[in-house]
Amino acid sequence: MKNIKSLIGILFILTAFTFTSCDNEPIDPAIDLDEFGGGGNNGGPVVFKADFSGNTWNTTAAQAVVSGNFITISAVKPNGEGFGFLIEATAPGTYPANTNLLAFTPAGSEFGYWSTNFDNPEENTGSITITSINTTNNTISGTFNFKGYWSDTSVTSILPVQFTNGEFQNVPFITQNQTGDTFFAKVNGTEFADVDILTITTDINGQEFISVGAQDSNLNSMTVSVRSSLAPGTYNITGNTATDDAQAIYDFDDVDYNAVSGSVTIISKTATRIKGTFSFVTNGATPFTVSEGAFDVEY
Repeated sequence: MKNIKSLIGILFILTAFTFTSCDNEPIDPAIDLDEFGGGGNNGGPVVFKADFSGNTWNTTAAQAVVSGNFITISAVKPNGEGFGFLIEATAPGTYPANTNLLAFTPAGSEFGYWSTNFDNPEENTGSITITSINTTNNTISGTFNFKGYWSDTSVTSILPVQFTNGEFQNVPFITQNQTGDTFFAKVNGTEFADVDILTITTDINGQEFISVGAQDSNLNSMTVSVRSSLAPGTYNITGNTATDDAQAIYDFDDVDYNAVSGSVTIISKTATRIKGTFSFVTNGATPFTVSEGAFDVEY
């Protein structure tokens, strides 16, 4: 069975595993820092804390998104450092850290400490436990511990960091339907019925891209990426990931199929939202044809 790394791999097309975001921007674009913290939607005070490097890190600025296959949780401080979790879960339970994504990103860095040992992905690096999803107060609580490896794999001098006594209580959550993000596409004429949408800013071959990823209930994934500097217009896909302004990939049955032709049209783009259409054909012995693609997402 696939795990969350398949979605992450799609989102970071041919790149190192890194988070890149604007200062003070949480991992999930649906999260508004102005709405963080406070009273946990009448569920009690918001708590998010963890011990590492001899200190206790804590903040009340935390929020979550509960969607079709995943739970995302973000906690940040005003300087931009923070934790971000992406868990393949929809219910309370304990989930392994190495097959999900638990990460801490220091202030001012595009890299962070991730719960995966890239040299040994099978290493048990810890776990996260969802103890409660309160659908009356719309809050989520739990605990976590993980060993974090530096996500820039080209640097070998940074030692792992152990994050212990992690706790989050009464973190308010919204559902995917509340984000207002939409994604649509057909694969070989059949609708790709997404249940999760994730939009992030990534680095591909030294260039910043906006990547819009979606996943269906069978854990097949699709990602469309455009250079973040682009203005509205139509941009061709040729399959050259070193030079193409627009790129796409389709993961089917745990196999990645790169787009080798097609285009992405940016209809509108603001500092926080992008809307567009796309179509493409993949590589492979039996190419996939993706048509009628459309997205309207916050990033």
